[in-house]
Amino acid sequence: MLEVSVGTGSNLPLMRAAAPSGSVVGADISRAMLRRCQQKLRRQRHPTDLVESDAGHLPFGDATFDAVFHYGGIAEFGDRAGAIREMVRVAKSGARIVICDVGLPTDRKLSLTSRLLLRAQPAYMRAPPLDLIPAEVTDTALSWFGGGAWYLIECSKR
Repeated sequence: MLEVSVGTGSNLPLMRAAAPSGSVVGADISRAMLRRCQQKLRRQRHPTDLVESDAGHLPFGDATFDAVFHYGGIAEFGDRAGAIREMVRVAKSGARIVICDVGLPTDRKLSLTSRLLLRAQPAYMRAPPLDLIPAEVTDTALSWFGGGAWYLIECSKR
């Protein structure tokens, strides 16, 4: 399993629980975040490989991972399409790809949470990047949580 933009590694124990015998890899562009993540992992004793990498240029071979996950931050990426293409590229055929981030639904009235978040962070105005999902995926689904302020895109690689 790969987490793109792993940050301080808060999701890694959950990923380890989902794949107790498989490898878990975290990638992030920030060396400082990876250092904090490594410190946290040492305390929790979760074996994980950490890699410094731009999400738009992942240093892994094609079809490497059984699952690829990204939580938070894609709204702020300079090349969202490139990052999503890379997530799909490194996923094996049949792998699940999950992208979760802030955004605002266009099919309903904005919640109080959404309106407050918009004031704090204009990037939340971006719609979920469904239009950037490459053709080599299937079963794309979009759902909302957190008062309609967070989206979850799930798909599988063909």
